[in-house]
Amino acid sequence: MKESLSKDVLFDFFDGRTTSIQRKLVEDWLADPRNEELYYQYLDEWESRHPQFSPQAESAFSEFVALVNDQDAAREIPLHQTEKTHLSIWKSAWAYSAVAACFLVVGGFVFNQELMYKSLASENGRTSAYELSDGTKVVLNANSVLRVPRLGFGSGNREVVLEGEAEFKVVHTERDSRFIVKMDKDYSIEVLGTEFVAFSRERGTKVFLTKGKVKLSLPKGKQLYMKPGNLFSTEKDGKFTLTSSSTPARFVAWKQDMFYFDNTLLSEAVQQLNERFKVDVRILDPVLGNRRIGGVYKARQADDLLAILSELLHLEVVKHNEFIELRTSVTNPNHE
Repeated sequence: MKESLSKDVLFDFFDGRTTSIQRKLVEDWLADPRNEELYYQYLDEWESRHPQFSPQAESAFSEFVALVNDQDAAREIPLHQTEKTHLSIWKSAWAYSAVAACFLVVGGFVFNQELMYKSLASENGRTSAYELSDGTKVVLNANSVLRVPRLGFGSGNREVVLEGEAEFKVVHTERDSRFIVKMDKDYSIEVLGTEFVAFSRERGTKVFLTKGKVKLSLPKGKQLYMKPGNLFSTEKDGKFTLTSSSTPARFVAWKQDMFYFDNTLLSEAVQQLNERFKVDVRILDPVLGNRRIGGVYKARQADDLLAILSELLHLEVVKHNEFIELRTSVTNPNHE
């Protein structure tokens, strides 16, 4: 391990006040992966002393609407009518403001999402590949969305929001700017440059680290560091586990339209099917749901996997009006 840098030098580095020689020292020091955890600790301490500015988009938009209303009123009313219509203008402006306020209350969240972020999405049953402006490569699993800031991305922290599942290959920038993936229920991933797969859906959160090192921010201020091969997963109740996996291929099988089952519960296999193809397949028999399946299977549409499950486990596929049911076949599986 290289000799540790002083905290003051690193703080000057975060402030952008280091000399070229000092920046070179920091770069050489960071080349040793054993120093990365200490680097994150100093970075967390520095950020706690330097809170980042957070723009109030909704407030600014409301002020903008009010300003536009005033300017429009001034243009449309002749000068000699100003005094006579002053009261009506005030009432009209108040009405417009009330409408704008209602608009912000009802659709503020949606508007803010569209205004502040651009959405990168994948279609039903299909993956989509993107390259972000900083060079980071992202592959989205089916029915997933990645929200990227329209302004400022890459100039400071690189922060995105994930809904669904994606593989990230994050590039390391000259300024060592962190890449942050925000997920559901206050989970987030923080890296400098690395490769990982992130999963954020209703049934839980998962992160599998392929290369490098990541810091996970968990609910209630908890933090967790991961190493290559680590698998972090949660359930609906919030409980999480950190394990090691010897089969990384299972976490990116979806990139080749594959389903990777390793002694997987049939109920979980059906959940994966529903998520990827946006269908509603149900198992009403809990005993059937606890059956397990193994193997790697290619399926470009829901019917492909349903046919495979039906053949392997001797299941009957029953299509109702609102959902598809899997049930144990009542016929002899060997009957022609």
